[in-house]
Amino acid sequence: MEFLKNCPVKLWGGYDYEPEWIKGKEFISGRVHGFIPGQNSSPAMVVALDAPLTSKGTTGDIVILELRFVGAQWKGEQTVHIELCDFIPENKSWKNRRQGTWIESHASVDVLE
Repeated sequence: MEFLKNCPVKLWGGYDYEPEWIKGKEFISGRVHGFIPGQNSSPAMVVALDAPLTSKGTTGDIVILELRFVGAQWKGEQTVHIELCDFIPENKSWKNRRQGTWIESHASVDVLE
């Protein structure tokens, strides 16, 4: 997955028609920082946002994305969970590391290789 490092990423949408976390924007952007162990078999993507994001009482510029569906891969558009962090996460799975704030269960991501 190292080949995706520094690739641009766009995030948008969600479970609600106008998700609170995106603050009325068309999308937010960032770059792939790296990968850490995910909650399932797929690794979680760590993204450094281009600008800080505030949601549910947390302000941070790092999000951890988890693929939502079985068989999904980190290419093209996918549906993801978003965890917002004000820190760089350890290279450990969710249950074994400091956790950020869960802000969305059905966002869309596009990894622009």
